[in-house]
Amino acid sequence: MKRLVITLIIGLLAIPFVSAQNETDALRYSRLIPGGTARFASTGSAFGALGGDFSSLSLNPAGIAIYRGSEFTISPSLNYSQVDTRYFNTLMDDMKYDLTLGNVGVVFAFPVSNREEGGWQFINMGFGINRHNNFNDRWIAQGFNNNSSLMTSMMEQANREGSVENLSDFSTGLAWDTWLLGEDDDGFFVDMPDGMVKQRQETDVSGSMREFVLSMGANYNDRVYIGATFGFPSVRYKEESRYTEEDSENRSAIFNSLAYTTNLKTEGNGYNFKVGAIVRVTDMIRLGGAFHSPTFLDLSDRYSATMRSDLNLDYDAQSSSSPEGRFDYELNTPLKAMGSLGLVFGTRGLVSIDYEFTDYSDARLRSPDYSFMEENNTIRDSFTAQHGIRLGGELRFHPVILRAGYGHYTSPYVSGVNDGQRSLISGGIGLREQSYFIDFSYTHSFYEEDYYLYQLDGLAPVEREFSANNFRVTFGWRF
Repeated sequence: MKRLVITLIIGLLAIPFVSAQNETDALRYSRLIPGGTARFASTGSAFGALGGDFSSLSLNPAGIAIYRGSEFTISPSLNYSQVDTRYFNTLMDDMKYDLTLGNVGVVFAFPVSNREEGGWQFINMGFGINRHNNFNDRWIAQGFNNNSSLMTSMMEQANREGSVENLSDFSTGLAWDTWLLGEDDDGFFVDMPDGMVKQRQETDVSGSMREFVLSMGANYNDRVYIGATFGFPSVRYKEESRYTEEDSENRSAIFNSLAYTTNLKTEGNGYNFKVGAIVRVTDMIRLGGAFHSPTFLDLSDRYSATMRSDLNLDYDAQSSSSPEGRFDYELNTPLKAMGSLGLVFGTRGLVSIDYEFTDYSDARLRSPDYSFMEENNTIRDSFTAQHGIRLGGELRFHPVILRAGYGHYTSPYVSGVNDGQRSLISGGIGLREQSYFIDFSYTHSFYEEDYYLYQLDGLAPVEREFSANNFRVTFGWRF
């Protein structure tokens, strides 16, 4: 039978227990931060009413109908992330670099009539990959806890499990095997349950969500543009954490230190459908709207854990490892709707604004082997609707184009659960010629989120501040 450790505290990206699938996973793979080309990134991803850029195929598919010629794009990017933490007034920071491919795609434009005759002008098709949700980061938290320890939480968990035979292979069972957890007539016990230990966690996360898109769009009389996209997202997420505790003040006659290492790897694929339209009301004003179906993901988790103890006993240091766990499950992400306004000032430039609505309380976990009733109730009670605003613009000094953008996403959590707001600032420059173009972009995104090292009432969180910097270049050829 699958063993569950239910995450009761929202806002965790991981916990030292190798846990079951929960609301944290549902939010991680439902919350989409769009990516793609450098032009798209430098304008704050505000392309819902503009189109003519490959990234718009994942946002508003009607954008493909704006093309009047065929085009190929590829966008390598460099990411630099930093996480600052505060835990019991101790400040730490760590950083991580990674080189990725933000986009590769091709659009084919097919004229279907003489433009002077009116009617349907172009039918366009495109396919390729856009990279979303960069998970790459590394962080460290450290502090002296004078209230509790990891073993306090495991003692409570073991007493709920009731007997040695029922201990978890991934947490309490490892503590038992390494002499950190004991049992007497009153139940399970641990040394130093009231804390007074130095705690440290190091976590390394990598992965992303990529979406293969297959799109088609049509242009009616250069006034109405419609499009549809079949999306096939893939998930890759890997997390390695090492948690340690140390009796740094020599308060215990038995306990010296422990180390608890966990590994989680999630992979999966899915599908969704998007439709959209853009209307050119006047030569200057464009209105856009799009609707995204739920994404239906089939995911597989692989996880393992190792624990090591150093005790003042007549034994060598003890170590125990779990088996490799695996569980397959489904995630249905929420619907998404967006509306957009674009203002095009001839050849001088443009301004665009997007509004996006997603209700994350509608996400659902499913499996034929487990009901996920409690986890789905937690999703329903802990998440709420998120509102996203994206602003962007261009100034054109042919052949050079200057760009800037801003985006803000409200918290997906109900009031008082966690912060979760995200913001980004972007800018860039482009060089456009008749048969080719090169675009550069820089994006700085930031948000704050609390993290709990283990599950225990009254536990102080690790306060984390995330910042990410992305440098991207897009090479494009028209043919």
